Amino acid sequence: MTLISPVINAITIALAIGGAVLGVWAVLDAGTRRPDAFAAADKQTKGTWSGITAACAVVSVLGLLWIYGPFGALGLLWLAALVGDLVYLLDVRPKL
Repeated sequence: MTLISPVINAITIALAIGGAVLGVWAVLDAGTRRPDAFAAADKQTKGTWSGITAACAVVSVLGLLWIYGPFGALGLLWLAALVGDLVYLLDVRPKL
């Protein structure tokens, strides 16, 4: 067990860093898009997606700061934030 623990910790830290970077990228991207592009793509408004991605970015950064807490990487809130960011980046962003 002592040989596996550092590997699990390294993977958890890498996932936390990746989630935080992804969250910040999503909120910056949503903030720079034109508001009429969201309506043209038949998606929610720019304010809605900016709010969703901002909340997800906050949870992701908190997951980076407290890796083993309630916001920690691979925790339920962190996974929900990751899903929110991925929905924006993989579904909404390509249609804008």
